[in-house]
Amino acid sequence: MKARHLLLCAGMTVCALAVPVRAQDSTVKTDNPPRDIAPANGDRAQAPEAKHICGTLKDATEAAIKTDGFDNLVKRFVDADRDRIKKYDLSKQDKDRLNDRIKSIQTAWKAKYNHDFDIDQPKLVFDDSFRIVQGVVGEPQPAAGHMPGDTTDNTPKIDPGLPDTTPGPQADKVAGGDVNREQGRKVAKVTFPASHGLPVLYVPLIREFPDSWKIDVPDQVDGQKLYTNLIDQLTMIDNMKDQWPTDVNDAYRAVSHHVLMAVMDQTADTTKTGDKMDNMPPADNTGK
Repeated sequence: MKARHLLLCAGMTVCALAVPVRAQDSTVKTDNPPRDIAPANGDRAQAPEAKHICGTLKDATEAAIKTDGFDNLVKRFVDADRDRIKKYDLSKQDKDRLNDRIKSIQTAWKAKYNHDFDIDQPKLVFDDSFRIVQGVVGEPQPAAGHMPGDTTDNTPKIDPGLPDTTPGPQADKVAGGDVNREQGRKVAKVTFPASHGLPVLYVPLIREFPDSWKIDVPDQVDGQKLYTNLIDQLTMIDNMKDQWPTDVNDAYRAVSHHVLMAVMDQTADTTKTGDKMDNMPPADNTGK
């Protein structure tokens, strides 16, 4: 899946709120009308797809912490990624190793929190420390000076008084699939803040027919790579069970961060830095 030039110009949001941004290019489509000034306090609209996007993160996390949940996790991916990864058949040895690690986490989880691993309140897990940028695939725009004598800058502008909602350096992909990048296709990017000893993480998604958000997995992640990444991240979670946060929603948040690190092929060995999952500094919600 070759990355294509996308124009994202919808709201910056947490799982329940969105702040519209201003686009000066009339060809850019938005879910919300552009605004010329930053909204006053309280003047915010609910993000139209935030609840469903957070639901996808919830489902992916839960699938990764269930025995024999590997295939169910893959179902949360964009169709081209599903087609690539589902061709990989886990060996019995690999399945047993993954399930043994998951069972260890499940047992420790129930002992600490007195219930099974089940994110029943995702809005409390994916709270206002998370950001979601939502937009659509737009027409490719020529760069300034691309044509002889053309000095017009066609890049959409963002009101300097509003937070920057452009994708981060790790989110060069915000669309995927064999036929899911046509103009007007809805796309999104979730930013996991740095927390629990883990770095900032960008998770791009795309909405597939009829109405489901899917995670756009990096092209280099095949079945073997996903399995290896999951083993590594689940092992870190399990080895740190004595340091799991007291608050169950914060613990869900940490586990989801680890799972999505595996999916997005990002690594961070917290054991090397001595960072703990509990009593970590508050997540950075400045957007910088």
